[in-house]
Amino acid sequence: MESPVKTITSTALATGTPAPPVDQLNLVRRLVEEQFGSEEPLTRAALHLIDCARDVVAQLPAGDLDTARHALGSARAAVISATCAVGMVHDMSASRREQA
Repeated sequence: MESPVKTITSTALATGTPAPPVDQLNLVRRLVEEQFGSEEPLTRAALHLIDCARDVVAQLPAGDLDTARHALGSARAAVISATCAVGMVHDMSASRREQA
C-alpha cells in the first residue's frame, strides 16, 4: 500500500551556505506546485499554507503586536483555505461514489 504522504526532495539547498528561510519557503512552494500542479483543492490549500508561512517568516524577528496580528490573520486564512479544500474533496468523493 502506497503511503498517503509524498516526500519531495531537492538538492538545491544542499550545497554551500543555507538559503534564508523565506527563500527556502519559496523553493518549497515551487517544488510543490511543480510536483502536484495547483488544480486540486488540497494542493491549493497546501500552497496557501506555504504562502502564509512565508509571509509571517518574512516579518521575523519583528515580534511586535502588528506582526503577531498579521500572523494570526495568516493562520485564519490558512484554516479557511484548508476547510474549503476538505469540503471540496468531500463533495468530489461523494460525487464519485454516486457515479460508481
